[in-house]
Amino acid sequence: MRWTKVLTVGAAASLGFVAACGAPAANNTGSGNGTNGGNGKVDTAGAALDPNAKGPAPEIPGAKRGGILTVPYSTTPANFDPSDQFYQDTAVIFSLTHRALTTYVSRDGKQVLVPDLATDLGKKSEDGLTWTFTLKDGIKYEDGTPVKAQDIVFAAKRSFDPDLAANGPTYQKEFFKGGADYQGPYKGDKNWKGVEAPDDKTVVFHLEKRFETLPYFVSFNQFTPIPEAKDKKADYQLHPLATGPYMFDKYTPGTELTLKRNPNWDPKTDPARHDYPDGFHFKWGVDPIKTQTAILASNGEDATSLNWDAIDSSLIPQIEGPKKAQFEEGPSSCVIMVNLDARKIPLPVRKAIAVAWPFDSIHKAGGETSHSFTPASTIIPPQIPGHVDYVAEAAPGFKMNGQGDGDPEQAKKMLAAAGYGADKPFELVYYYTNDQDIAQKVNQVRKQALEKAGFKVQDIGVPNKERRKLAGDPKGKYNMLQSPRGWCFDWPSADSIIPPTFGTIALSQGGTTFGNFSDAKIDSEIKRIQQLSITEQGPEWGKMDKWLTENYLLAIPDYNDKGNTVFGTKVKNVHNNPNKGMPDLNDVWLDQ
Repeated sequence: MRWTKVLTVGAAASLGFVAACGAPAANNTGSGNGTNGGNGKVDTAGAALDPNAKGPAPEIPGAKRGGILTVPYSTTPANFDPSDQFYQDTAVIFSLTHRALTTYVSRDGKQVLVPDLATDLGKKSEDGLTWTFTLKDGIKYEDGTPVKAQDIVFAAKRSFDPDLAANGPTYQKEFFKGGADYQGPYKGDKNWKGVEAPDDKTVVFHLEKRFETLPYFVSFNQFTPIPEAKDKKADYQLHPLATGPYMFDKYTPGTELTLKRNPNWDPKTDPARHDYPDGFHFKWGVDPIKTQTAILASNGEDATSLNWDAIDSSLIPQIEGPKKAQFEEGPSSCVIMVNLDARKIPLPVRKAIAVAWPFDSIHKAGGETSHSFTPASTIIPPQIPGHVDYVAEAAPGFKMNGQGDGDPEQAKKMLAAAGYGADKPFELVYYYTNDQDIAQKVNQVRKQALEKAGFKVQDIGVPNKERRKLAGDPKGKYNMLQSPRGWCFDWPSADSIIPPTFGTIALSQGGTTFGNFSDAKIDSEIKRIQQLSITEQGPEWGKMDKWLTENYLLAIPDYNDKGNTVFGTKVKNVHNNPNKGMPDLNDVWLDQ
């Protein structure tokens, strides 16, 4: 799942092969010894499976109905097309408005996969190449029309469209029968049968190869139903039809979104969601320091507001002291990377960038602390089975451990050895946000460090609301810092980390990847590992993680993210989801 500040839908045990484990406990000590990469014990990610879960979701003791929860945060969604969603923040918002075949619930701090629109978690054929899901009775859209299996099939087909779903996941292209060449319902083969609906209640998936984690994948927004007759292609994102407890009210792209109750949501069919607030108000592109300061003060609307940006260092005395009850911290599923376009930057120069990178100064400029991150040296986070704890070298004696401020003189020597110098500098080009103070401070530190190391820097300042789209365009002007900024596992196996971010298949969807790089050796190794059993895959993905960094360095490991939430005094029942690093908004209520 692409990182935004930061959504993944899962940390669940691989079906039938890995025993469910306890989810990592929240770490509120600020010591840097949390579950996401510090010096403490790292719990293995996991979740239970409950194919028999029924609605309604159990009531939360003491919860009250009413009020509007305001959620201001610093980044800005590119769009709200369900087919295109693979970002943390948009998926959290869609969890309020849209239902898929399966979903997750939190029980005693642990994630559990449960049926959502489906009656169970799917039935698999003996050869593992066919999965069948049956829809529940009585599911309706916000306009009162019934949800049909054909709508989920159309949504699944739509997720292949190279334009409408350019930033979406690519598992379907790899695993669904005929998916590698399919171009979606508008440009592709009208007779494609990778997913089909034999009747109004049955969805059937036909696979090229076994996909044991398919029930996790069908919890994604790409499997929220879309009636073909009501699809407006690029304009569908302006008001996607809701099946959850809330629906779009007013949406101003790049600025804000308000949600109101969906009168046709039936809680008796939904095992995962509540509808305690009357609505939600999301505001984008805000200054996180000003926002967090106001929320901690909790005057007026700020008392019913919540922010999920990383806590700024200037506010640590408050959240460690008198405002401790207004701050929630816990593990996340995300590893943040410095992405490098390997089509445009040769390997020796990529290594020089790693040697020059000012990790500590960037964190300081960004106001980040041990409450919000721990340094990383690997692509796969520590809680994933098969993780290999390694530290690669970008140059002899220079370890890439996500710490320090680099060595500009050594980087200059590496550039000289690669044929670059004062008369022929290597130019680095990237987009940065120019309408936020913190982003500008971070960019100043980054640019100065790279220039000191001998690089020429073309930093292209763009508004926050435009940057995500530009950085996610494979044809953009950049040669580094393209999307994804980081990756959050989609379930607790590295088959949801490496295949969707590296190699030819990941590139085939039309979006950006780590390195934007296609290589036969990488493709071959991914294919080899995927043919193993789930339990055998873990250690092999760990070995591949190390191999990728040591031999390709398509992205520099930066840090393991932590979830931070600051909330007003009237916002209740805020809990960090350890598999998202974000709060479960479906469980929040307001004390009016």
